Order: sequence, then structure tokens, then C-alpha cells
Amino acid sequence: MPSHEEKGADFISIAVADSTRIHTQLLADAIRSDQGLQVVASASTSEELLAAVVRVPIDVIVISYNLDDQPGRGTEVLRELRVLRPQIKGVLLLDSSRSQDVLECFRAGAKGIFSKHERLESLCKCIRCVHEGQVWARSVELEHALEALANSPLVRATNHKGLDLLSARERQVVQYLAAGMTNREIAESLGLSPHTVKNYLFRIFDKLGVSSRTELLYLTMSSAQARNQDSSNGEVDEGFPGLLRAAEAGHTWAQLQLADHYSPANGSPGDPVAAYMWCLLSEKTAASMRNQIESGKDTLVRKMSPEQVREAEQRAAEWLKNTLKKSTFAEAAGPQAQNKKMLAGVP
Repeated sequence: MPSHEEKGADFISIAVADSTRIHTQLLADAIRSDQGLQVVASASTSEELLAAVVRVPIDVIVISYNLDDQPGRGTEVLRELRVLRPQIKGVLLLDSSRSQDVLECFRAGAKGIFSKHERLESLCKCIRCVHEGQVWARSVELEHALEALANSPLVRATNHKGLDLLSARERQVVQYLAAGMTNREIAESLGLSPHTVKNYLFRIFDKLGVSSRTELLYLTMSSAQARNQDSSNGEVDEGFPGLLRAAEAGHTWAQLQLADHYSPANGSPGDPVAAYMWCLLSEKTAASMRNQIESGKDTLVRKMSPEQVREAEQRAAEWLKNTLKKSTFAEAAGPQAQNKKMLAGVP
């Protein structure tokens, strides 16, 4: 496949995902009609798309609003992709121009909204426009966005800490609320009663100085934008981006940590697709490492005497035995004892 340099400065790499393989192929063919655009990945499921994004560099991604036979799934996938690749610009394909669908697309971070009723020839213009940092949408979709903005309340949290005032469980409720879930759906996901979820919301409203779900959603969006701004100024923890870079560089430990990060836990739905993807990648990386290890062992053994080999094996067995003892003791002693050891400088 030609590189960016070989294709020229105007080369834009595209990933396409529609609800069926036939529709995906039609979109890809339409995009390929523009010689400056290169379709480097195509998919008809979120799993295929996520796997493709970690393999090849992508500038713009074109996703159907309906994916995996789920209405609105495309917006969820776009959010996940923007975590993995913040530089990717997204175009969402809509069947309709319903206000709630349009707003959900913009909230997911879409830079372009392309109606499936438009001519496919215009899709290339949309992609170029979005790639250049502009917004692509028809007047009816822009009207929905402007109307929502004009009617949005001006929200101020009662404390400068904003959402940091909330407990872990309260932030979880807010996260599910922002995903469009009802109180009953939140309750089922967290294993709570709807009445308990309602009480959580009342406490959240009181802490943040808001009076409705709508105000809470706008406050959540404002906080997310503020965090993104801090990130662009280099003022946030680089833990997750650093972990992602290490995983992409082929470090098994980082890939396993990402799998754990995305795994469902403590009532959170997580992202099983991303979790399993990183498990698969760690498995392949580990297999490659095992081959290197075996090769290295063979090379060393040929240069060692039988006595040296036995001594090395004995030392390794002793090391593993001592490590297991330390691990068992730490688990029995609990986190407080382990913290004391760490503070004392004891490994």
C-alpha cells in the first residue's frame, strides 16, 4: 500500500464502516473515485473497525449511525475511537435528520454529518472539508445544533472542583446518564433499584447546583471540554496515553493493562470488544516474545556447560519460590501492610 509520502501531501487515509458489507463497499468505491483519498480499512462491525484502527494510520473515519444492528451504535464507536486516536476526525452517516440523532452525533465528537440521502459524490467533499478542520452539515442539522445551544441553560457548579465533588458511584451514574440511559436502565446496569438511582441523582443535583438532567448533561459536556483543553496544554496525567503508546509499541504488559482497563467490572459495562482485542494482540506479542526467548536460550545453552545450565535453572526456581512467598504474604497482609512496606522501601 502506498505511503503518505508516495501519494503526496494531499493523501488522506480513510476508514469506512457501514451496517452491511454491501453498503460499506459502495461507500468505499465512491470514496476511491477521488484519487487524493485512500480507503485503508473497511468494516461492517465495530469489532472489525476497532481492530483496523490499531493497525493502520487513519485521518478520517466514516461511520454509519446504525452499526452492529443497534441504532446509535456508531456514536459509541466514534467515542471509543477518539480515545484510542484523538487526532482522528469523524463523519457520521445518518438516515434521518431527527434532532436527537443530530445532537448525539455532535456530542460524540463528529466533525461531519452526512445524510445517506445526499449524493455519494458529495461524500468526498465532506471528507476533505472535515480533514481541513471544518464542520460539514446541512442547514437543517446546523439548525438543530444552534437551537439546542440557544436553549441550553447557563450552568455553574457550586464548587470550583466541579464533577470532582462526586463520589465514584455518583460519577458512574452521571456517565450512564450521559450515554442516554434511563433511570431504570442505570439501575439494572449497576444492580440498584430505580429509587436508589433517583436518590443518587438528587444528591448529584445538590452537589453541582443543577436542577435537571438537562443541566447536568451540559455541565458534563463542559467539564469534558475543559479536560480536553487542559490535555492540549499538557496539564493532565499522561498515564493512559503513555500506556496506549507502550501497547502500540508491542509491550505485552501494556496490552494486558489495556485489556483490564476495558474489561467490564464493578457494575460497569466496560468495552468487551476493545478488551478482547487487546487480549488477542497481547497473545500474539507474547508468542513472538516466546520465540525470541527460546532462540536466546538455545544460543546460550550451546555456550554453557551442563553444570552452568543446572545452576541457572536452580537459581530461577529459587527466585520464583521467593517471589511467590512475597506475593502470598502481601495478599494475606492486605493493602495497609503492603503500603507500609512500600513506604519503608521494602520490595
